[in-house]
Amino acid sequence: MAGNIQLLICFFLLTFSLKSCTKPGNDDNYAPEVMQSDPADGAVNIPTDQVITVQFTEKIVLLSGGRITLNDLPVEATTDARSVVIRPSLKPDTEYTLIIHEKTISDVAGNYAGAVTLRFTTKALQGVAGLDTVLATPQASAQAVALFRYLRMNYGTRVLSGTMANHSTNIDEAIWVNQQTGKWPKIVGFDFIDHPWPDQNWVKYSAPFTLGKAYHDNGGIVTLMWHWRDPLTKSGAFYTANTGFNVARVSDPASDEYKAMMVDIDIIAGYLREFRNAGIPILWRPLHEASGKWFWWGARGPEACKTLWKLMFDRLVNHHQLDNLIWVWTSDEKADAPDWYPGHDYVDIIGMDIYPGENQHGSQYAKFNAVTTMLGRRKMLALTECGSVPDPALMKQQGDMWAWFMTWNGDFTRSDRHNGAEWWKKLMGNELVVSRD
Repeated sequence: MAGNIQLLICFFLLTFSLKSCTKPGNDDNYAPEVMQSDPADGAVNIPTDQVITVQFTEKIVLLSGGRITLNDLPVEATTDARSVVIRPSLKPDTEYTLIIHEKTISDVAGNYAGAVTLRFTTKALQGVAGLDTVLATPQASAQAVALFRYLRMNYGTRVLSGTMANHSTNIDEAIWVNQQTGKWPKIVGFDFIDHPWPDQNWVKYSAPFTLGKAYHDNGGIVTLMWHWRDPLTKSGAFYTANTGFNVARVSDPASDEYKAMMVDIDIIAGYLREFRNAGIPILWRPLHEASGKWFWWGARGPEACKTLWKLMFDRLVNHHQLDNLIWVWTSDEKADAPDWYPGHDYVDIIGMDIYPGENQHGSQYAKFNAVTTMLGRRKMLALTECGSVPDPALMKQQGDMWAWFMTWNGDFTRSDRHNGAEWWKKLMGNELVVSRD
């Protein structure tokens, strides 16, 4: 009997001793430790909308002087009982390192958790199946190929932002957007409107290249277009109503019109060559809005326009060896759109210029779907000019996620009647919109 009592006393003392080592009253000397995380350390193919959680062994406190960084940049976090919760803005196909630094997490008793490091990689964008993967330009430059791939990988998932320069002499619209939102548009556009007109002191011939190169060097993309003045006069009009230039004579190499067009194309080739020599790929969009017939290059119908497009393609690509151009054809949604289309072998991307009216930010899915269906679903579609920008959330909902949008300059960018500061803040703060930053 005495032996049994002694055993009971020893068992009681041992149990008390063990409990005291684990948590002796309020004297908790055990720091919280990580139990699990989502994503796990070393995980790959993580979605860009991933919420990061790190779960500890006990209830935790997020300390005011602590630091949590993601790729060396501070991020905000909250706690939920035993977990740290982080809702970052992640980019696709990117390696990340999350660090919860020392003295950032403690338990309720004040014991500090050690530093935590978590590494993961986000999923690469897949783009849309069935798109052409090879550029129309044979043996295109590595930079053009890379840009084309970048556009395909984003297509259908995110839309790139863009602004059109004011007469190609500045990037004032992009600067204004940055001043309002703290972010830069991804794309900036310039116009060769006056470049074939020689020896004009007021024409800033070098501006598209110098401004474009600086924008490219800071992570931007350059698109170039050409409001082509009457080639016979150089200083004349481009609107059909104001010029009698006959583009149909493009089929007659002996005509004055043909010769004048070739001179202008060769002049523009010189400016495009500056970009090629600098290793800068260009979204090249000549002969825009031809099917509207309000410009001389569309005034004589689709056959003359297509002949001119192919002549320009051959001259720039084969004669001048410009391998840095991504060719953008501007279409509309009318039934005769296929009649105007130069063909898949001469086009890389199809653009649409849409001005829906004041403060019309609805989806343009009807026009998007019409052109996609008529022209074969092989090419990306871009909103190459616009007034009011469609709401990206509606683009995603309705399926008309353009490769990019580009607001025209002046009021179309700045006025509240079309976009304005508040709308730009909403756009550039949307995770579906790609900026230069």
